[in-house]
Amino acid sequence: MICVRSRASVDKFGRIVIPAEMRKKLGIKTGSKLIIELRGSMIIIKPIHNIDEVIDDWFEKMVNMKVEAKIFRIYRGKWLGDEYVRKKLGLD
Repeated sequence: MICVRSRASVDKFGRIVIPAEMRKKLGIKTGSKLIIELRGSMIIIKPIHNIDEVIDDWFEKMVNMKVEAKIFRIYRGKWLGDEYVRKKLGLD
């Protein structure tokens, strides 16, 4: 788990700026959609990613590693199930 901490201020319209380092690590760009949750006294902000893009990017990285898999299964049109990938990538 990546732990990055930063300070931010709230302007008179209730807006905050997410620091560039955090946006870059999480793939947040102009127009990105976010989920904002209130948990007790914490505000949790999570990016919403298109699962197909995430899977395709991940698959491309795996292919470029040039490591052969011992088992290769087709499951629901994907080489891994969407539910499994969502959980592993923290998108659930």
